[in-house]
Amino acid sequence: MLLGLAAVAAVLVAGSVAMPRTTLLLAAAAVALVFLVTRVDLAILLVVATAPLEGAFASGPGGVSLTKLAGYVCIAAFVFALVKERRRLVFEPGQAIVLGILGIAMLSTAWAEDASAAITTTTRYASFAAIYVIITQFGHDRVLQRRIAWTLTVTCTIAAALGLNDYLTGNAQLATLPHVQANDFAFILATSLPFMFFLLGGTRALRPLLLAAIAFVSAAILLSLSRGAFLGLAAGFVVFVLTDRRRLQVTLTAGALAAIGTLFVIHTNPQRFHQAVTLKQNVAQENVSTRFGAWSAAARLASDHPLLGVGPGNFQFHYNELTGQPLGTVTLKVAHNALLDVGAELGLVAMALLALYLILAFVRLTSAIQLGYGDPGFVRALRISLTIAIVSAMFLSEQYFLPFWLIGGLAAAIWAQGQRRAAEGASARA
Repeated sequence: MLLGLAAVAAVLVAGSVAMPRTTLLLAAAAVALVFLVTRVDLAILLVVATAPLEGAFASGPGGVSLTKLAGYVCIAAFVFALVKERRRLVFEPGQAIVLGILGIAMLSTAWAEDASAAITTTTRYASFAAIYVIITQFGHDRVLQRRIAWTLTVTCTIAAALGLNDYLTGNAQLATLPHVQANDFAFILATSLPFMFFLLGGTRALRPLLLAAIAFVSAAILLSLSRGAFLGLAAGFVVFVLTDRRRLQVTLTAGALAAIGTLFVIHTNPQRFHQAVTLKQNVAQENVSTRFGAWSAAARLASDHPLLGVGPGNFQFHYNELTGQPLGTVTLKVAHNALLDVGAELGLVAMALLALYLILAFVRLTSAIQLGYGDPGFVRALRISLTIAIVSAMFLSEQYFLPFWLIGGLAAAIWAQGQRRAAEGASARA
């Protein structure tokens, strides 16, 4: 160990002479990495923080995306925690479903037409599958839950501000980040809104900041003009009205302030908004016909390749042939429906597993509310966020983004903890 420390010190000294700035950055990154690996809760928050901001960067260090990099750090922290604390792993049915989809994706990758796209897609899903398993072990902690809500609030507000800035300055026709589609951008923001409303029930002094964050995020969602996100939010609001009327007045007040903030952003440059709406109207009919064509193509691929599909990320290589689009025209990379996308690329079994996973998460959250598991406000926010995600995903392909797996992992952790405590209470009474 002493020899190793001496060698590291020698390298740092030599580097500080030759490249002082680079050496300083590398040393700071190494210290941060060691710190995060020893704190799995912070590693989880790092994953949550990178999801809304992923589209702001073309790639991370070494060409690895920030989300994948954060996922690798989180996995390392999880392994360290297992060894150090000798934790007993929590096993629950959702893990079998998630890992089952991963296993099918890995088999499907072996015979995909384009192996590179398949490996990239499978690797991305593998990182989310690992994050799901990790969150099922630690997600029952109420302190961590509130920190996740705050992390999403802060990073989504930053992402919304960046997207609005690009929109208002003319760098983008719709509110979004440079390296992500407007639909994906709006999906991340929309599924995070319930957590912001959940935090409104906390410290009164922070409510003005939360209301400003809600206004920013709402404006960015509106100016993304993502119809899938709009439908998801509408469904989430219906679920909220039907299940939690006690907080309706606070929510409507926050919604009104968000609407005022959105109108203010539009008023700062009404011409930009008019241009964006006109652009959306001009391509609306084409988008609808293209969407139906993509759904039909995905359904045909799923029926023709029911066991393993055509390979992860390979829908795009069959789209033109199945829809009759000439080569060289616009090719859709996804089917704009999460279930059909998985059915086409991974087969009908994987599609059924994904549907079962979403149903299981919703049922667990509903049961947790009825049985008093976890923080009631947080569990309700999770269920509304899941509703937004499910409805939006019927018009968008969001199966390889964090919200699905974060919400499901938290639902599993809360449900498993509640079941365990209920069983312990029953044993004590007996």
